[in-house]
Formats: sequence, C-alpha cells, structure tokens
Amino acid sequence: MLRRFEIYSLAEDAPPDRVQRLQEACRTCAQFIPEVNHSVVGKNLSKQRIDLIWEHSYESPDAYRRYMVHPYHANVLDRYLLNDSPERVVTNSPLGDGVLVGYRCEDPVYYLKQGVRKVVLFGLSGAEAGSKGAGFIDALRKLADTEPGVVLSVVEPNTMGVAWFDGVTPILPPSRWTHIWELGFESLDAYDRYQGGDSAPARSERDGWTGDGKGVVSQAVELHYLVEL
Repeated sequence: MLRRFEIYSLAEDAPPDRVQRLQEACRTCAQFIPEVNHSVVGKNLSKQRIDLIWEHSYESPDAYRRYMVHPYHANVLDRYLLNDSPERVVTNSPLGDGVLVGYRCEDPVYYLKQGVRKVVLFGLSGAEAGSKGAGFIDALRKLADTEPGVVLSVVEPNTMGVAWFDGVTPILPPSRWTHIWELGFESLDAYDRYQGGDSAPARSERDGWTGDGKGVVSQAVELHYLVEL
C-alpha cells in the first residue's frame, strides 16, 4: 500500500467558498476516483503555518498512476492547487517539499476511524543518526503499547518525497523530510495528556528533540487534526 499526505497553506486572500470547494473535492475524491482510500481532510490545530492536511492511500503504485491521470484530478483538484490556475487557493508551503509526503506499508496500519491524528515530519540526519536512529524509531513505534489514549504509532521512511513511481527515474529532489511519524489518539484530551506527559518522546519533543532525539533529529515539524471517516 501507499500512504500519502498532501499538506497545504492557504493564500491570505483565498475566497472562503473556493476553499470549501477544495476541501469538499478532496474529501469526496474517492466517489469519483475509486483508487483513493481512507480519504480525510483535516484542519491543522498546531501552531505551524499550515492550514489543511489531506490524508489518503492507494492499494499499489498502479492505483496511484491511475489517480494521477484521472480526469477528476486534472479538472477538479488541480484547479485549486496549480500555480497557473486562476482559481488557486493554496500558497507555497513553509515546509518546502513537505507538501507531498508518504510511505509504503503492507496493511492500513495508519487506520483511524475517529479521533486525533498527529503527524511529525522528521529529518533524521544528525551526527548519531546512524548509530542511534534505529533505536529512536523503535521507541516511537512502541508508544501505542505503553501510553494511555494512544491507539497507533507508525514510523516509516518518506518515500513519496523521493520518487513518484517504482522503476521510474525520480522527478523530485531528495526530501528534507526523511521519515514520517503518525500517531492516533482517542480524543483531543488524550492528545493533550500525551503532549504534557512524562514519556521520553513527549519530553524530547517539548525540548526540541534534545533528549532521545539528540544527535538523530536535525529538523522536525508537528501537525495534528481531527479525524472522522
């Protein structure tokens, strides 16, 4: 499977009705492009200068190819997203290439019917990333087994920021974000308890990843939003 996120900042002068049409076009995309699964549009609740996150998935690279050339993509989605469209409502992302990130997985390990999604984009390239990186990632993956209110914790390399398809020369430069960490929480209260809690990752994040992430995390950005399928 291919797990994918599109992350957008809205233009300051974007008409609210046009923004609503973009949100609805993303949310209902699977009705017109059957290759799109688990489609959710979230409003970013963090302090990052990001407005919308569209999360979804595909069964395979072939399904992703069909999505990319589907008329709905070109005639509906792109009218609100492309630079040369007069109806564009988004602007250049402060995350750089982070507007499009994703990873591979065997099963929908990310599935969250409702609750709060937390997404952290990591650049793991510190001085000790090689020696400590595997242990750091393994500790993050185990959070759902130890932290109350955390229902899933997935960490994978960001592969969709490197190339579009298997077997095709990459058309994107290497991403500044090497890994994606996504968590699921039962509620906003559960999210807040975790963020203020005493787990090693929560403490490290509050300290700018100077704890367990020291020497491993060169950059990171956190987003979170409500999920309801």
